[in-house]
Amino acid sequence: MDLLQYLEELAVGVNRCEQKQEPTAEDLVRWNCLFGYPASEALDVIVRLRANINTHRLSDEQWSIIKTTKGAEGYDRESYEHQLQLWSTNPSRPSPLRTSNSTSSYVFKLGGPFPDIESLQHVVGVSSAEARVGYGEDGHANFARVDGPTKRVIEEWLELQSVPVTHRPTFILLSQSPKDLSNTSSHPTIGIDSTLPQHRMRHLNHSFAPSQTEYPVWYFFYGTLMDPQTLQNCISIPYLPHLIPASIKGGRLRSWRGKYKALVDGPADAVVHGYTYRVGFADHEDCLRFRETQAYEVVRCRISVDNVEGVKEEIEGLTFRFRDPEELDVD
Repeated sequence: MDLLQYLEELAVGVNRCEQKQEPTAEDLVRWNCLFGYPASEALDVIVRLRANINTHRLSDEQWSIIKTTKGAEGYDRESYEHQLQLWSTNPSRPSPLRTSNSTSSYVFKLGGPFPDIESLQHVVGVSSAEARVGYGEDGHANFARVDGPTKRVIEEWLELQSVPVTHRPTFILLSQSPKDLSNTSSHPTIGIDSTLPQHRMRHLNHSFAPSQTEYPVWYFFYGTLMDPQTLQNCISIPYLPHLIPASIKGGRLRSWRGKYKALVDGPADAVVHGYTYRVGFADHEDCLRFRETQAYEVVRCRISVDNVEGVKEEIEGLTFRFRDPEELDVD
């Protein structure tokens, strides 16, 4: 890089640092979806990136070339610059975790060809799109939530209508912990190979608990969600939740990114201590799954607690298991 190019990039960096405001909720959602950062970490990373005038910036010309493609993947200019920085410091780092199957959910800000939820539902059907209220760059904003197949329908409709790419919505993948509980086996369960015959259906009336849509349902927490204030803020309830000391078997705790606890499968007799809480509603569970992101998955477990007589009692419940142990820190 010659001196003139370096000075031009530095000037761009200074200019953009001066123009940037505090990260918005929309920014935090985007970075959580793309990189798996919890809101607090996303806020810290964005603020530091914006304050660093030496951060490599894409020129207007470079961004204009890739904006449509990368925008469709959920990036804006700033988040893609961060992705390039991650790849440059660790070329072996995998791409952000994304999935295009029918269980994926996306949100986008209403406007342009879809000024309101009714205009969108006219194209994709009433049951295929849900309205959501949130905050965008200009304050209060309305969003739509759709699944993967509906997203493809919208994209095809926009193409058929020849809507300019500059007027098309930017889809953001919601990073939510998958939950897919089998009703014919114990899959998935912490510490158990549920493909083995003893963990399958034994008779037609055999049921596995908890079921996919069972509420209330007990959850076992082993990380920051053991803090009542953190849990209260996550599920937005007006009182401090009552957490009960508990433990599970078949797992072990490891470290992720140096500061997060990650539950993985362990020996059958391995014990993990934590707390349990009875989640009453699907909406509260959704909040928990969004907080844990796609880095984790919901799995079954047997939760051990002391009853009022001080005797151990086992409860069928759920917990969050880390999905890719290869990403975890070396023990």
